[in-house]
Amino acid sequence: MGRQVQVGKLGDLNRLVRPFFLIVFAGACLAQTTGCTRNFFRKQADQEVADVLAEKDHYPDSSIEQWHVYPDPRARFADDSDPDHPLMPPDDPEAWQQSPHPQKPGKDGTLRVVGAGYLELLGRWSTENRAEKTKAASAERALSALGGEPADVTGLPGEPPVGQTPQGGSGEGLAGKGGGTDDTYTSTILRTEPKPGGVQPYLLNLDQACELAVINAREYQDAREDLYMAALPVTLERFSFAAQFFAAEQSLREWAGATSPEGTRNDWTMNSNAGFAKLFSTGALLLFNFANQTVFNLGGAARPVTSQSTINLDLFQPLLQGGGRAVTLEPLTQAERNLVYQIRTYARFRKSLYVAIAGGGGGSITGSTFQPQGVVASSTFSPSAGLGASGLTPGVITPVPAFANPGLQVTPGESGQLFLNTALAAPVSGYLSTLLEASQIQVDKYNIRALEGFFRLAKALQEGGDISQLQTDTFEQQLLRGRQSLLGDQQNYLQAIDNFKLQLGVPTDTFLELDDSPFLPLNQQFARFESLFREFKTASAQPGRFSAPNQVGQVRVELRKLLTSSAFVRGTQFKTRIAARLDAWQNQAADQVKKRLSDYNQERNRLLDKQVSLGMKGQGLSVADQGRLDQLVNEIALGEYESALREYEAQPWNNPLQSAETQRRRQQAMFGHVANEFTVVLIEARNERLVQIRAQWPVLSPVCVDGVDLLKADLDVAEAAAAQHALIHRLDLMNVRAQNVDAWRQLRVYANALLAPLNVQYALTSTTPAGSAMPLAFSGSGTQQQLIFNTELPIVRKQQRNNYRASLIAYQRSRRVVQRGEDEVSYDVRQELILLRQLLENYRIQTRQIELAYLTVDNSLDTLQAPPTPTSAAGATIDTATRAASLTNQLINAQTSLYNSLFSMTTIWINYLNTRDQIFRDLELMPLDSRGVWLDEVAKCECPAENSAAGPITPTTSASPSGPGNQRPEMLPAPQPGATAQPMPQSQR
Repeated sequence: MGRQVQVGKLGDLNRLVRPFFLIVFAGACLAQTTGCTRNFFRKQADQEVADVLAEKDHYPDSSIEQWHVYPDPRARFADDSDPDHPLMPPDDPEAWQQSPHPQKPGKDGTLRVVGAGYLELLGRWSTENRAEKTKAASAERALSALGGEPADVTGLPGEPPVGQTPQGGSGEGLAGKGGGTDDTYTSTILRTEPKPGGVQPYLLNLDQACELAVINAREYQDAREDLYMAALPVTLERFSFAAQFFAAEQSLREWAGATSPEGTRNDWTMNSNAGFAKLFSTGALLLFNFANQTVFNLGGAARPVTSQSTINLDLFQPLLQGGGRAVTLEPLTQAERNLVYQIRTYARFRKSLYVAIAGGGGGSITGSTFQPQGVVASSTFSPSAGLGASGLTPGVITPVPAFANPGLQVTPGESGQLFLNTALAAPVSGYLSTLLEASQIQVDKYNIRALEGFFRLAKALQEGGDISQLQTDTFEQQLLRGRQSLLGDQQNYLQAIDNFKLQLGVPTDTFLELDDSPFLPLNQQFARFESLFREFKTASAQPGRFSAPNQVGQVRVELRKLLTSSAFVRGTQFKTRIAARLDAWQNQAADQVKKRLSDYNQERNRLLDKQVSLGMKGQGLSVADQGRLDQLVNEIALGEYESALREYEAQPWNNPLQSAETQRRRQQAMFGHVANEFTVVLIEARNERLVQIRAQWPVLSPVCVDGVDLLKADLDVAEAAAAQHALIHRLDLMNVRAQNVDAWRQLRVYANALLAPLNVQYALTSTTPAGSAMPLAFSGSGTQQQLIFNTELPIVRKQQRNNYRASLIAYQRSRRVVQRGEDEVSYDVRQELILLRQLLENYRIQTRQIELAYLTVDNSLDTLQAPPTPTSAAGATIDTATRAASLTNQLINAQTSLYNSLFSMTTIWINYLNTRDQIFRDLELMPLDSRGVWLDEVAKCECPAENSAAGPITPTTSASPSGPGNQRPEMLPAPQPGATAQPMPQSQR
């Protein structure tokens, strides 16, 4: 019977134990599949970070935009695999062979994941851009057909209109003649353009480049992740002040024989713990623990189940050392502030990235990461280094010992000490700087075409005996130098475009072409000059059609038609007035013409003498005198033209005593004199068109802040306005000032460590009766309470003293850092402002330089081709070789000056745009749209109301459209494109 009873008791016990184990096992499995997976914790972290960032995103100047911790699906580094179980990347073969393999690739194998969405985006953009360029070219041709801008104003000088052949150097322009392919430079050693019929590159504009960088730049993704990493410590520090619950279970199976030290044992023991810990802002720590031990005796004991419970309640409050809000809340405070700093850093990073992608200069990027320009980093003194050695960590309280109580699960500590590898820093090139290299290649090619034309002209003149082989070789030497310059600029461009690809995060073998729209206004102006001088050269050569002796009677009529109705004079006041002025001279008798010319020359000479006299005093002619001088110069040119024409019409070469050849030479010489005077008259129309072109120089974008035009205001006023705005709004300077307060707060934290420990502790322990099965039978008789006071004299405080003294020094150093940062910010904007003003003035000067360079080349070319004067004033024959050498050097120097002027102007243009970007970044006046593109509304938002358009920046001009002795040509006047890229939804990850 007894045995049957025992079996029955064991059966009841088994029925009790089995469901219990099943419940425990099912609970463990459920926890593992729902709340303890990688996916759960990753999404939980993402959600908490998103909540924290949304809470902090209050200020427009540092708003969190274009932020997502997961890469854009279109990025090259996009990864569509499971983020919690990414595919194993290919390993280094030697490392793989010489090391153990604790982890295997898995069923998916080894794969390097590379996204390709950015290539599809590039292809779509390129198609759209080429369609726009085709549409714009069609519109230009239509405008040209209606008499508007010439169709070839979209390229650099020397580029002929579609369907036309570049003209040669022998009186036909600077671009080079289509023939003579043996002399045309066609080297492709360093190819910078697509092969004819080959694959077209991706055509990319500036806005698209910035958007691509937002999607694809590795540094940008690093910055997003840095912001994420700065938010994680905030979630941890906040949780350290929450009620932290815990539950633990221990199952123990014991069996022992009769002769063992413990005697016969056959039971299961279940140890259970549950409770919570709570840290308060004063440093008080509350610990609650419920512990239970249940024993299932399987050996036939009188009590098959015994269960005993214990409750522990501990309250620990430090009163001096380690107590108080200043110490306890410091880690949370620093974590919260570090996040604010990182938000500002991220906002400034976006602007710095735009400046780097758009311009590529300014020194805003140093080292391996983007850094605020010119702001000194804060002190590197680490408070934790000293505190850790002293045994006091702010906000961390040693847990009170309690039965089976692990204490505070997450303790607050210093935040932000997270070090991650960053992307390899890309060399900075920039869209505009790279485009500058491309434009300078075009200037080189233009220069080569001009030099090729001069070289062909020199060979023709050498065949005619006008110049020697020495001068021809000189032209060839200059041509070879031009080709060397082209090779150097091609190499610079290829390096710049590869650097730019690295900035965008695309492979260096991606074939990119940058849209030259930023250069379009400048290129159009260059082309206007080129078109004017090409048309002037063509119009000057028109009289040659009427040089035959049998056309003498037609010369006056035909030349009059050219002066009054040719395409060159179209749209000028010269065209409307020249007919009446020609009639006025033609209707006068010969002696009247002579007397009028004499009177005009005397009056002109008096005005010239007056001009020289005033010039020595730093003054100039009055407006009336200058206008009169211009009028005299033009009328004298007409009088000389009328005199030469009358002399030619008299046909004095028809002398029967002279040979036919002598008569022909004299007739041609006299016609040449008429043609030359015709050209001098035509200069007046050219001057008028030059004035029109001068007014078409593109306007430089304004630079204003708080209603002050920084380029037009007094320099002191402009510098003060810029510096004041920067000192108030610079995000990185805000961080430096806030870090000064961080250093100030540390003084109290370190001073607290100097105090003596004085802690008060309350402990309550309550236990249920032992040896029974009453786990909840708590009573006053089983309860124990303690009130404990602990103190220690602060006898040894060497380390604490040193830490405190170091904190005082750190604070003073931080104050100096703030001063240095403020000085650096003011210095930055002042220097950028000075550079902008310098570039503006250089731009004005260079407009005149380019105009004079074109005039000098045109005059030098005419002078080289003009027949030499047969004798000097003394009657001696001029040394032909000396004259040829002088004219050769004059033309080469003139072309070099034009080449340098065009080169300098393109550099000034880009430097101005770059510097303007930099100063607005440093003024924090660079709002970016969802594509990462600057919304440049400075003229509307920042410039003075009365000057909202900022006014055109006009180039410097000479006072007169003509000069003294205007007989020669040199006497002339001065996600989807446009949509926000969204992160991949977490539900799809």
